[in-house]
Amino acid sequence: MMNTTMRKRSVKTLFVVAMAVGLLMGAGTAGAHVEYLDLGGGGSATDSMKRYGWIDGTDTDLGDSHQVSFFKFSVSQASLVNITMTGANELGLNPAFTLYAGLMGDLAHDDTAFDPNNPVDGSFNKIASPVDNGVTTDALGRVSPFRDTANIDFEGQFNALGTWSMASDPSDGDVWRVIEYLTHKNDTAGNESLLGYFLPAGDYTIVASGAACTDAGAGCTGPFINGTVNVSTSPVPVPAALYLFGTGLAGLAGLARRTKTAV
Repeated sequence: MMNTTMRKRSVKTLFVVAMAVGLLMGAGTAGAHVEYLDLGGGGSATDSMKRYGWIDGTDTDLGDSHQVSFFKFSVSQASLVNITMTGANELGLNPAFTLYAGLMGDLAHDDTAFDPNNPVDGSFNKIASPVDNGVTTDALGRVSPFRDTANIDFEGQFNALGTWSMASDPSDGDVWRVIEYLTHKNDTAGNESLLGYFLPAGDYTIVASGAACTDAGAGCTGPFINGTVNVSTSPVPVPAALYLFGTGLAGLAGLARRTKTAV
């Protein structure tokens, strides 16, 4: 009788342990994929952030998308947009964020079969990315910029200062999307604001996290700190919207000419 009872307890214990491990693995997987905080047409949301998450995306080898927070919002017509980010600065978050046009696919993440972080051939030699080549476009026509995967070991695919892409797994829809860099804010060691920024109708991504430190010590990679992103929009009358949009295009054309001349 005692042996039977012990066996039953052992089986029950193993079942409980297996369930706990499964839950932990599931939580880890969910946390490692893009899950947007939806701000709708304007609103506020708070997430736990790392002190180094955003600044890591400014490195040559880019940053780990698992260490940043994703927010999305939409504007139904041309608008002037205000974006503010606040954080527990007494804990040293140093809030920073980047604004992009477009949205990643749900549950997208670094290093998928379609868009590998550091692709290799059958002999494990580094090779060029099959999609991050400056030519391939996503379903919405956005071009994925060149990543020199043949020569650089990338930490991740998050680019705080440029356009970038990621994909989801086949089991999560197999969606590959490019989000287009618009601007970023990392001007101070405190809260950040982007005020009166003109945006045409569309969907937008904000990637936010900390910019306080870049070392690998526990003080930098250590505890999560709350950061809050707030978005408000003010529709622009059509004539003014056309003027602002035209001014923006002219600015982009001027930038392209200067870049071509510099090359």
